[in-house]
Amino acid sequence: MVRNAIILFFVCISFIGPVILRAQNYTFGEPKKLDGNVNSPAEESLPLVSTNGDKLYFVRTLHELNTGGKLSGQDIWMSNRIGENSWSVPTNLFPRLNNQRNNAVIGLSADEFSIYLINAYNPNTEILHGISKSLWINHEWSKPEEIKIPGLQSDNNFIGFYVNKTDDAILITMNAPGTYGAEDLYVCVKDENGRWKTPENLGATINTKGFEISPYLSDDSKLLFFASDGHNGYGGSDIFMSRRLYDSWGLWSKPINLGPKINSAGFDAYFSIHAEKEAFFVSTRDSEFADIYLAPIIAVESNKEVASFDKSKYLLTETEIQELLGMPVSRSIYFEFGAFDVAASSRELIYFLTNKLIASPEYSIELVGNTSAEGTDEFNMELSLNRAKEVAKYFLEFGIMPDRIFTSGVGESNPIVSEGTEEELSKNRRVEIYFVK
Repeated sequence: MVRNAIILFFVCISFIGPVILRAQNYTFGEPKKLDGNVNSPAEESLPLVSTNGDKLYFVRTLHELNTGGKLSGQDIWMSNRIGENSWSVPTNLFPRLNNQRNNAVIGLSADEFSIYLINAYNPNTEILHGISKSLWINHEWSKPEEIKIPGLQSDNNFIGFYVNKTDDAILITMNAPGTYGAEDLYVCVKDENGRWKTPENLGATINTKGFEISPYLSDDSKLLFFASDGHNGYGGSDIFMSRRLYDSWGLWSKPINLGPKINSAGFDAYFSIHAEKEAFFVSTRDSEFADIYLAPIIAVESNKEVASFDKSKYLLTETEIQELLGMPVSRSIYFEFGAFDVAASSRELIYFLTNKLIASPEYSIELVGNTSAEGTDEFNMELSLNRAKEVAKYFLEFGIMPDRIFTSGVGESNPIVSEGTEEELSKNRRVEIYFVK
């Protein structure tokens, strides 16, 4: 089983109760292992499908026809789609892309004229400082050109990449100074001059004490798919999904396990999607070495997910909060009927709390949006979450790092007042601010 097939040849045989979160959910059909043209007695991993769906790129390890033989590095292989569910005999005849080192495709441009690769084209003694890019010219792939990534701090024993289709984000798996666990996920984006910036850790919502590997971004770069053994799952490594919040690369929704059709008791990783119709991934669910599977996507819909927050996260008592703030302070932000705009007076409160949080970096905040009972459940759920997101924007603007802010919405399910005057009922239209440690 390859834990990270991208670079190294490595074969391994709340106190507030349940909170309702909204998340994009995928419904999958039964996965099927791709036929013997793609899967072999060797190990297959890292499946990526071209935009039009007619080509499947993947990696083979321990295959006797790899460049240099079975015990050499990994090769890039490509198979053409034949009909709906069949694939041609693959080829690895890419003399400029495959050598005796570890080769892999780590991204495809939307127009299919650019391909991104592990930078295995410098001398063997050189530490990896970036990735490579090849162009489709005159019916063949050009010589790969290096793209350097500043501040790439991994020792390179275990590192992986994914480049999104719009070539403006690189996700990196690596064990660098300050990681939470074995390998963390990082993101590298471009500055205003189009140059790649230093990678930044995606934060504690995504990364755990275990490993997080095989990142993949949806076409709009809003959804992150990755594999982890640190989040709760069905086996050694499961595939999860998380959504980017506020277009920030540091603020993510709580990862959702993709479920028992995708995940198994074995190793499951290297998830990718084609046209919102089919998902590819690798698994060791019925073999020693990983094989490539395809699962049809039956539906994509926005559902309500129930997530129980760990009560051990919420350690601050009211006394501790007053000591932190220096005085008793209201920690509720109130809203007009049906609105989620933050009033100027509330912004002053947020600014005050921000300064206290900056001075005490060991604490984070949980923002929980609420509504009154008017309106449908669906409308109130969305409104409550928008209220929490709007408050979060001000904490971000005033200087709190994204990985210290958690947002959720509970709709009308947690009222302060069940009946009374309009003024009394207005207390239900709020965002509550909790301090967590």
